Amino acid sequence: MDEKLRYNDPELEEEEVEVDWSGIFARTLKRWKTVLLVTFIFGCIGLAAALTMRHRYEVAVTLAPELQRRSTSINNITSMLGLGDITLGSNSDAMSITLFPEICRSTPFLTSLFDVELHPYFDPEDRLEGLQEPAPVTVFDHLMGNDLPKRKVSAKRQEAIDKYFAVYNDSIVNVSALTPNQFAVVKALQNRISADVDKMTGVTTVKVVMDDRRMVSELADTVTKRLQEYVTEYRTRKAISDYNYYVTLKEEARKDLVRAQQAYAGSVDYDRSVILQSINSEKQRLQQEVNLANQLYSQLSQQAEMAKAKIQEIKPMYAVIQPSTMPRYPLNSRKKTVIIWGFAGFLLGCLWAAFGLDAFRKARKGVKAKLKEK
Repeated sequence: MDEKLRYNDPELEEEEVEVDWSGIFARTLKRWKTVLLVTFIFGCIGLAAALTMRHRYEVAVTLAPELQRRSTSINNITSMLGLGDITLGSNSDAMSITLFPEICRSTPFLTSLFDVELHPYFDPEDRLEGLQEPAPVTVFDHLMGNDLPKRKVSAKRQEAIDKYFAVYNDSIVNVSALTPNQFAVVKALQNRISADVDKMTGVTTVKVVMDDRRMVSELADTVTKRLQEYVTEYRTRKAISDYNYYVTLKEEARKDLVRAQQAYAGSVDYDRSVILQSINSEKQRLQQEVNLANQLYSQLSQQAEMAKAKIQEIKPMYAVIQPSTMPRYPLNSRKKTVIIWGFAGFLLGCLWAAFGLDAFRKARKGVKAKLKEK
């Protein structure tokens, strides 16, 4: 009975879990040199990381794609052509906007950005001092670090590097068989380019991260345009093929019409004074061929105009809500890096002074005691 009361007594439970905060604070304050040393070490690590890191700039471009088809205008065109309420195909989109993120990560899309030339940021004050603006560099060369100052390498090591990469030709892009450098650049672009789509509103946000404020703005603008062109080409590929097919049929029908008209005109001119029934029957047959050829040519001309209107009808339109602008401040800051490392060192130093040092000394004494027993 006494044991049950002792276990259910809240006062005893509070005493068991009570923490001696004043003792912990005093122990930590007593070992202030340890805290200061750990903070200094982490601060030096943060300073080294800040001096060696490269700034990262981000640009976000917001697009609002047009989701609804312009069916009213197309129906007006078909009515003007005398085709009534003939439909031009399904209103379902050939490519959903939810595929935009996958397109931005696809290898064909990213490899198409290799040859895009970017201009490094050039401070206007440097121009006043007479400095020359850096030459443009391609995306591939920049991500490979070819635009950076070359480090001095021994002749033997450089020969080994050249021998290793001699079998790879980075100037030729084969999507199915990328070279090691091309594969590395594709992976880097996948980490730097992203697209987020709001499925409710269809608003697409394209984000690009680079280490140069001018380059990131230019690359974001290029990615946005290439994405629009990529989707437009995909969406209109079938319609353009149909239009070219109808244009070919229309040209063939026009040639048949011209031949039929020439044959009928020659028959009329040659047999103007002949009154034989067989000759008149031949004239009627030739005239019917002209009428049929003319009717076929008119129908194919209308269908070609419909196909041409369909290309414009299914072509996606985009409203740029937030255009690409050059960022003013980087995502990462050297001061923040030093502060974060220093604060982390301070916390670890306090924990080590309050708990870790005593636990370490206790464990060391236990190990020594076991060694003596042996």
